[in-house]
Amino acid sequence: MEKRIFLTGSEEETRSRLIREALHEKLAWAGGFVIAAESGESGYAEGYALRPAAAAAGVEGLPSRRFLDCRSWPPQRDNEVFRVFGAELLREAALYPFAVLDEIGGYETLIPQFREALEALLQSTLPLIGALKTPEEADAWRQLFGLGERMTQQTERLRASLASDPDTRILDLNETPEAEALAILRSWVAAFA
Repeated sequence: MEKRIFLTGSEEETRSRLIREALHEKLAWAGGFVIAAESGESGYAEGYALRPAAAAAGVEGLPSRRFLDCRSWPPQRDNEVFRVFGAELLREAALYPFAVLDEIGGYETLIPQFREALEALLQSTLPLIGALKTPEEADAWRQLFGLGERMTQQTERLRASLASDPDTRILDLNETPEAEALAILRSWVAAFA
Protein backbone atom coordinates (compact mmCIF):
# COMPACT_ATOMS: atom_id res chain seq x y z
CA MET A 1 0.00 0.00 0.00
CA GLU A 2 1.21 3.50 -0.84
CA LYS A 3 2.36 5.73 2.05
CA ARG A 4 0.48 8.71 0.68
CA ILE A 5 -3.15 8.80 -0.30
CA PHE A 6 -5.09 11.79 -1.62
CA LEU A 7 -8.79 12.05 -2.37
CA THR A 8 -9.91 14.11 -5.33
CA GLY A 9 -13.16 14.49 -7.22
CA SER A 10 -16.58 14.89 -5.62
CA GLU A 11 -17.03 17.82 -3.24
CA GLU A 12 -14.54 19.25 -0.77
CA GLU A 13 -16.86 18.49 2.15
CA THR A 14 -17.14 14.84 1.09
CA ARG A 15 -13.36 14.41 0.83
CA SER A 16 -12.80 15.98 4.24
CA ARG A 17 -15.61 13.98 5.85
CA LEU A 18 -14.24 10.67 4.54
CA ILE A 19 -10.75 11.45 5.82
CA ARG A 20 -12.06 12.38 9.26
CA GLU A 21 -14.34 9.35 9.37
CA ALA A 22 -11.49 6.99 8.44
CA LEU A 23 -9.07 8.48 10.95
CA HIS A 24 -11.63 8.92 13.75
CA GLU A 25 -9.76 9.25 17.07
CA LYS A 26 -6.36 8.85 15.39
CA LEU A 27 -6.81 12.35 13.98
CA ALA A 28 -5.65 13.61 17.39
CA TRP A 29 -2.19 12.19 16.61
CA ALA A 30 -1.85 13.79 13.18
CA GLY A 31 0.42 16.56 12.04
CA GLY A 32 -0.50 18.81 9.15
CA PHE A 33 -3.68 20.82 8.81
CA VAL A 34 -7.39 20.89 8.11
CA ILE A 35 -9.56 23.61 6.62
CA ALA A 36 -12.48 24.67 8.80
CA ALA A 37 -15.52 26.73 7.78
CA GLU A 38 -16.28 29.49 10.25
CA SER A 39 -19.97 30.34 10.45
CA GLY A 40 -21.54 33.47 11.78
CA GLU A 41 -24.81 33.91 13.65
CA SER A 42 -26.71 33.54 10.36
CA GLY A 43 -25.31 30.03 9.91
CA TYR A 44 -23.60 30.96 6.66
CA ALA A 45 -19.85 30.59 6.22
CA GLU A 46 -18.13 33.86 7.04
CA GLY A 47 -14.72 32.50 6.27
CA TYR A 48 -12.34 29.58 6.17
CA ALA A 49 -9.51 28.93 8.59
CA LEU A 50 -6.40 26.81 8.67
CA ARG A 51 -6.15 24.67 11.80
CA PRO A 52 -3.74 22.01 13.04
CA ALA A 53 -5.10 18.59 12.11
CA ALA A 54 -5.48 17.54 15.75
CA ALA A 55 -7.93 20.42 16.28
CA ALA A 56 -10.41 18.56 14.07
CA ALA A 57 -10.32 15.71 16.60
CA GLY A 58 -11.32 18.08 19.39
CA VAL A 59 -7.87 18.71 20.84
CA GLU A 60 -8.31 22.07 22.56
CA GLY A 61 -6.00 25.05 22.78
CA LEU A 62 -4.71 24.79 19.22
CA PRO A 63 -4.55 27.99 17.14
CA SER A 64 -6.68 28.70 14.11
CA ARG A 65 -5.98 31.32 11.44
CA ARG A 66 -8.58 32.64 9.00
CA PHE A 67 -7.17 32.78 5.48
CA LEU A 68 -10.38 33.61 3.63
CA ASP A 69 -12.95 36.18 4.73
CA CYS A 70 -16.27 35.68 2.93
CA ARG A 71 -18.19 38.54 4.53
CA SER A 72 -17.67 40.60 1.35
CA TRP A 73 -17.45 39.77 -2.33
CA PRO A 74 -15.08 38.79 -3.68
CA PRO A 75 -13.74 37.07 -0.55
CA GLN A 76 -10.61 38.60 0.96
CA ARG A 77 -7.53 36.36 1.22
CA ASP A 78 -4.84 36.57 3.86
CA ASN A 79 -1.77 35.01 2.23
CA GLU A 80 0.21 35.53 5.43
CA VAL A 81 -1.69 32.60 6.97
CA PHE A 82 -0.14 30.20 4.45
CA ARG A 83 3.18 32.06 4.29
CA VAL A 84 3.82 31.70 8.03
CA PHE A 85 1.28 29.52 9.86
CA GLY A 86 0.66 27.00 7.06
CA ALA A 87 4.38 26.57 6.34
CA GLU A 88 4.99 26.09 10.07
CA LEU A 89 2.31 23.38 10.29
CA LEU A 90 3.91 21.57 7.35
CA ARG A 91 7.39 21.73 8.88
CA GLU A 92 6.09 20.55 12.27
CA ALA A 93 4.30 17.59 10.64
CA ALA A 94 7.61 15.69 10.76
CA LEU A 95 7.17 15.48 14.56
CA TYR A 96 4.05 13.31 14.17
CA PRO A 97 3.57 9.71 13.04
CA PHE A 98 1.61 10.87 9.97
CA ALA A 99 0.12 14.05 8.53
CA VAL A 100 -3.20 15.24 7.15
CA LEU A 101 -3.24 17.73 4.26
CA ASP A 102 -6.87 18.73 3.96
CA GLU A 103 -7.02 20.52 1.11
CA ILE A 104 -4.12 21.27 -1.22
CA GLY A 105 -3.95 22.39 -4.82
CA GLY A 106 -5.37 25.90 -4.61
CA TYR A 107 -3.92 29.40 -4.48
CA GLU A 108 -1.64 28.41 -1.57
CA THR A 109 0.63 26.83 -4.21
CA LEU A 110 1.60 30.37 -5.26
CA ILE A 111 3.04 31.21 -1.83
CA PRO A 112 6.76 30.30 -1.92
CA GLN A 113 7.17 29.54 1.80
CA PHE A 114 4.16 27.23 1.84
CA ARG A 115 5.11 25.58 -1.46
CA GLU A 116 8.69 24.92 -0.26
CA ALA A 117 7.48 23.40 3.02
CA LEU A 118 4.95 21.27 1.11
CA GLU A 119 7.60 20.05 -1.34
CA ALA A 120 9.92 19.12 1.55
CA LEU A 121 7.11 17.19 3.25
CA LEU A 122 6.21 15.39 0.02
CA GLN A 123 9.85 14.37 -0.41
CA SER A 124 10.00 12.94 3.12
CA THR A 125 9.00 9.42 4.11
CA LEU A 126 6.17 10.59 6.38
CA PRO A 127 2.82 8.89 5.65
CA LEU A 128 0.30 11.44 4.34
CA ILE A 129 -3.46 11.44 3.87
CA GLY A 130 -5.20 14.37 2.27
CA ALA A 131 -7.53 15.99 -0.18
CA LEU A 132 -6.48 17.39 -3.53
CA LYS A 133 -8.49 20.01 -5.39
CA THR A 134 -9.61 19.00 -8.86
CA PRO A 135 -8.25 21.01 -11.80
CA GLU A 136 -11.72 22.52 -12.18
CA GLU A 137 -11.79 23.67 -8.55
CA ALA A 138 -8.31 25.15 -8.84
CA ASP A 139 -9.34 26.97 -12.01
CA ALA A 140 -12.44 28.38 -10.28
CA TRP A 141 -10.22 29.78 -7.48
CA ARG A 142 -7.79 31.17 -10.04
CA GLN A 143 -10.59 32.99 -11.84
CA LEU A 144 -12.22 34.23 -8.63
CA PHE A 145 -9.02 35.89 -7.47
CA GLY A 146 -7.68 36.81 -10.93
CA LEU A 147 -4.46 34.91 -10.27
CA GLY A 148 -3.42 34.11 -13.82
CA GLU A 149 -1.70 31.19 -15.45
CA ARG A 150 1.07 30.90 -12.85
CA MET A 151 -1.42 29.33 -10.46
CA THR A 152 -2.53 26.86 -13.12
CA GLN A 153 1.10 25.91 -13.70
CA GLN A 154 1.76 25.40 -9.98
CA THR A 155 -1.36 23.31 -9.38
CA GLU A 156 -0.69 21.21 -12.49
CA ARG A 157 2.92 20.69 -11.35
CA LEU A 158 1.73 19.54 -7.92
CA ARG A 159 -0.83 17.16 -9.39
CA ALA A 160 1.69 15.71 -11.88
CA SER A 161 4.27 15.25 -9.11
CA LEU A 162 1.80 13.33 -6.95
CA ALA A 163 0.51 11.27 -9.89
CA SER A 164 4.03 10.19 -10.89
CA ASP A 165 5.13 9.25 -7.37
CA PRO A 166 4.99 5.45 -6.96
CA ASP A 167 4.39 5.88 -3.22
CA THR A 168 1.29 8.09 -3.75
CA ARG A 169 -2.23 7.05 -4.63
CA ILE A 170 -4.78 9.56 -5.89
CA LEU A 171 -8.26 8.21 -5.33
CA ASP A 172 -10.89 9.88 -7.53
CA LEU A 173 -14.26 9.91 -5.78
CA ASN A 174 -15.99 10.44 -9.13
CA GLU A 175 -14.82 6.94 -10.08
CA THR A 176 -14.87 5.22 -6.68
CA PRO A 177 -18.04 4.79 -4.60
CA GLU A 178 -17.86 6.38 -1.14
CA ALA A 179 -18.12 3.06 0.71
CA GLU A 180 -15.22 1.64 -1.29
CA ALA A 181 -13.16 4.81 -0.80
CA LEU A 182 -13.79 4.68 2.96
CA ALA A 183 -12.67 1.05 3.08
CA ILE A 184 -9.46 1.99 1.23
CA LEU A 185 -8.85 4.88 3.63
CA ARG A 186 -9.42 2.63 6.64
CA SER A 187 -6.85 0.18 5.26
CA TRP A 188 -4.41 3.08 4.93
CA VAL A 189 -5.14 4.13 8.53
CA ALA A 190 -4.54 0.56 9.78
CA ALA A 191 -1.20 0.47 7.98
CA PHE A 192 0.15 3.97 8.69
CA ALA A 193 -1.73 5.86 11.42
